[in-house]
Amino acid sequence: MKKILAIIVLVLLFFDTTFAADKIKPKKTPLKKLSKQLGNGELVKIQSYQAANYKAIKEGWYKETPINVEALLTFPMGEGPFPVLLLVHSSGGAKEFTEDYLEFMRDQQKPLLDMGIATMYLDNFSARGAKHTYRDQSKASIWSTYIDAFMALEYLSKNPKVNKNKIGISGMSRGGNISMMAGEKRIRDALVSKDLYFAASQPRSPECGMTGMFRNPQPIKETKIWYVHGKADDFTSYKQCVELAKKMNANGGNVKIDIRSGWHHMFTGGFEPKFFKFFQTFRKCPPWYTEDDGSVNKEWLNTHISRGIFKSKEEFDKISRENPKKAFKKMIKGLKLEKCIVKGAHIGGNKGKVFMGEYISFWKENLIN
Repeated sequence: MKKILAIIVLVLLFFDTTFAADKIKPKKTPLKKLSKQLGNGELVKIQSYQAANYKAIKEGWYKETPINVEALLTFPMGEGPFPVLLLVHSSGGAKEFTEDYLEFMRDQQKPLLDMGIATMYLDNFSARGAKHTYRDQSKASIWSTYIDAFMALEYLSKNPKVNKNKIGISGMSRGGNISMMAGEKRIRDALVSKDLYFAASQPRSPECGMTGMFRNPQPIKETKIWYVHGKADDFTSYKQCVELAKKMNANGGNVKIDIRSGWHHMFTGGFEPKFFKFFQTFRKCPPWYTEDDGSVNKEWLNTHISRGIFKSKEEFDKISRENPKKAFKKMIKGLKLEKCIVKGAHIGGNKGKVFMGEYISFWKENLIN
């Protein structure tokens, strides 16, 4: 079960930050093993960047820290242009694509290719020197991975074999966060051409209250989102995601909210739910949102200021940009002082085979038809 831990623990993923100054030593990508398992695919490199938060994107700081991330791209037989499904991993890293307990990640490729949909498995971590982030979320910023998604979209849009108007994205947990934020207009507009968009997105079990998502979302109207969460999920709360999805719809978005009774976190795993008493959850902690001006919400920041972690918003911004690892440690200290961290959560569900049919149908409807 140790391998299972690598995919599920996305704790504090809103605190993670990594910059070029951290002397990154890239890891070997698991996508090479994945290519052998699948028997296909071409490894490609995609120009991306690093960012601690939305402010880095909004004010252009991200351009100071370029990085190349890796992906495995596979086309169906023929000339195209083809639709493409971008697959993003969780805190377990790209290794989860290769694991036996997550066959769902590999089993979907053949029916997708048979339908004429290309696939791209994206590795957010290896280039950043991380195999996973469940022990140290500071190794790969969630905001950096938001950038990766749009850089992959731009990369694919330039390939003549790709139908740029039919690109989808999907992931679980941290990958679910990326898939939700792939429909955010402000991030898209700051990074790539405004005529680019994901045609469809399928996030599973994201964390919507503690990951810097916008309090007032501005959805990309062309992106159809099918958000799925387990009602029995006691690791990431569906309630905050439902609230976010309703706001997106109210602001012109196209989000289908699908809450499954009795389903737990990582419900597509190949094992029955099990309680892990040492898993940390943060749902009792102050929520962390991004405001319209790009700043962190006052409720979250004031908690840390009141605990003496930061003297002011200005100090928080300064440390976050100049020494993200120091900021990360200080933030954790603030939550510990707040005594809001709770341990214990159920993981698993063995619902992959049940879910696969409607999952494939979603892509057929939105990327083919």
